[in-house]
Amino acid sequence: MNGEGNGTVLRSAGWTALTSGVVAAIGIGFLTAMFVSFAVGATSAALAFGRINDVLVLLSYLLAVPSVLAIRAILRQHAPIMSLILALVGIGAITAIVVLQSLLVAGVLTFEEQVGPVSIALLVLGGWFVVSGHLATARGAFPHGARMGLLAATYVGYPIWAIWIGRQFLGPAVSRHPRPLVVSGEPGDG
Repeated sequence: MNGEGNGTVLRSAGWTALTSGVVAAIGIGFLTAMFVSFAVGATSAALAFGRINDVLVLLSYLLAVPSVLAIRAILRQHAPIMSLILALVGIGAITAIVVLQSLLVAGVLTFEEQVGPVSIALLVLGGWFVVSGHLATARGAFPHGARMGLLAATYVGYPIWAIWIGRQFLGPAVSRHPRPLVVSGEPGDG
C-alpha cells in the first residue's frame, strides 16, 4: 500500500474510533440513567434506558473494528505473528460482543442468558486492549498505549481510549513516524 493509502487507512480508523468513543460515552450516560431509574423505582424508564444502551454498545464496538485492523497494520512490520494473533483475538472478541448484543436487542436472548458470555468477550477484548497497547508502546508507535489499554479494559474508560486512539490515527505523529507506523499490504511485509 502506498503512502496515500496509509493515510486513508489511518484516517478512516481515526474517524470511526472517534465516533465509537462518542457513541460509547452516550451509551454510558444511558447506562447511568438506567441505574438511577431503577434506584428510584422507575422500572419502565430504566428498561428503556437499558435498551438504548444495549444498541449503543453494539454500535460502538462495531465501530472499533477498523481500529483493531489499523493497529495490526501499524505493528505488522515489527511483530508480524503477534500482531496477527492480536488482530484475530480483537476481532473475535468484538464479533462475539456484537452478536451477543444483537441477540439481546432482538429479544432472542434475555439479559440473564447474555450477560455471562458477553462478560467473557469483554474480558478477552480487555486483554487485547492491554497487550496491543503494550506492544504499540514498546515498538514506539503510541505513547502510553499500555496505560490507555488498561483504561479501555475498564469499560467506562473505553470512550476515552477510543477518542485517544482516534486522535493518534489522525494526528501528525503517525505521518511523521514512518518506520514503526508503516501500513502496507505488499507481499513479504510480514
